[in-house]
Amino acid sequence: AAAELYKCFIRDIFARVGRLNSIDIFAVYTPLGREGPVKRLISKDVSLVLQRGNSLGERLTNLFSDLFIKGYKKVVVIGSDSPDVPLEYIKTAFIKLDKVRVVFGPTEDGGYYLAGMNRFNREIFKNIPWSTNKVLEKSLEVCSRVGIDTFLLPKWYDVDTYNDLKRLVKNGEEIPNTYKFIIIHSVINKSVYRASEQRETKARRK
Repeated sequence: AAAELYKCFIRDIFARVGRLNSIDIFAVYTPLGREGPVKRLISKDVSLVLQRGNSLGERLTNLFSDLFIKGYKKVVVIGSDSPDVPLEYIKTAFIKLDKVRVVFGPTEDGGYYLAGMNRFNREIFKNIPWSTNKVLEKSLEVCSRVGIDTFLLPKWYDVDTYNDLKRLVKNGEEIPNTYKFIIIHSVINKSVYRASEQRETKARRK
């Protein structure tokens, strides 16, 4: 059930971002050869980019590098664990990148749901204590140390726990696939959602 729920997150976030104008949308996937299952979750207008790197920092660095090499002047990356993040926040990120080098969208647990740049810099994601409550703090310290100006969007949350899932359901109109799955399968119970929490715990241990 947790894997199917996560697929609903993917469907909803890409459907929502697809409502934004004048941007190209990419889905990052891994491993090589899994393009088919990913394409079935997203619109035909979404392009695929192969994820490269071992740590989250390496993967983010490589993703930004790949997209800037393609010629983009502003790149914004969002996670899939915040499927109902307000689209206004994403729009604001692109607008602010006209004036500052880096934009972060902070999560309530000390990380970020969004990162954006208007010029590639490989230092930003180095030596960050991923999966801790110090992710944003350390990222800002790195930016300050190398002289990069930043802007912080409003805080939002990512879905890591059972209580986060209950909060997510309250915004059902924005996440129809996720909401429908939860209603049909009665996922709002601790026994089923525990599998999703275990997936998150394993990911943090990597």
